[in-house]
Amino acid sequence: CDAGIAVAEVTTVIRRFCLTPPRRGGDRWPWPVKVRTLGRFEIAVDGDPLQFQGKTPKKPLALLKAIIAIGTPWAPSAALVDALWSDQEGDAGRKSLDVTIARLRKLLGRNDAVLVSDDAVRLDPRLCWVDARDFVASADEAAGVSRTVDQAVDRAFDCYAGTFLPGDLDVSWTLRRREQLRSRFVRLVETVGASAEAASRWDEAITRYRRGLDADELTETFHQGVMRCHLAAGRYAEGMAAYRRLRQTLSVLLGIAPSEPSQALARALQREGAKRDIVV
Repeated sequence: CDAGIAVAEVTTVIRRFCLTPPRRGGDRWPWPVKVRTLGRFEIAVDGDPLQFQGKTPKKPLALLKAIIAIGTPWAPSAALVDALWSDQEGDAGRKSLDVTIARLRKLLGRNDAVLVSDDAVRLDPRLCWVDARDFVASADEAAGVSRTVDQAVDRAFDCYAGTFLPGDLDVSWTLRRREQLRSRFVRLVETVGASAEAASRWDEAITRYRRGLDADELTETFHQGVMRCHLAAGRYAEGMAAYRRLRQTLSVLLGIAPSEPSQALARALQREGAKRDIVV
């Protein structure tokens, strides 16, 4: 499937014989269940987007989100009850969890998609692909030293399409996972960008930083990386354009000015650009 050859035929064979995905089976594998949480919340069952006729099953969907947000990889049942049924007393919360697990399994079309063991819950990794989980695995691989690092970086960038569960920013139990994933993404972009800069591969570094900005335009270090590379490459006008984008973004979205390091880079770009104009 990853090679893009005879996808329909290969998909049919995989589903007919219930073949287990490889250890690094990406999102192109025909997973029975695929869940996207980065940049958007989407569910696909057997390749088709999950759609609802009539009332949206809010509680099963909330449980799915909570399992992904809380579980690494198992989500304790008690934590799920606290997150979703904190207003219920005694065994009522646990009973509600059991009922909702059954509803979620029905929603996903498979009883074995949701595993329960020793008072903890998880999605079966052999049946369910989750972008957040794949992102972390790819980022881990990218931190290694091997010929597959670039491929792992690309997979991680493809997975991280934006903020974790952006429609649930005010839900307390999503905050920790959101910040963990964002911090991991920022470190990854800064690391691969700095590596390219150290080798004077300015265009490659710019591409990495811009991929980071596509997912998180408020990370100022990504903007600084673009400016730094243009400065080193002698492309001063492009560097100033990057600074103006940063200034506009921060002003509109946060109501603040760029930091002193960013302003220092802008001054250096203006200074070096002026020198070139004088020489010309």
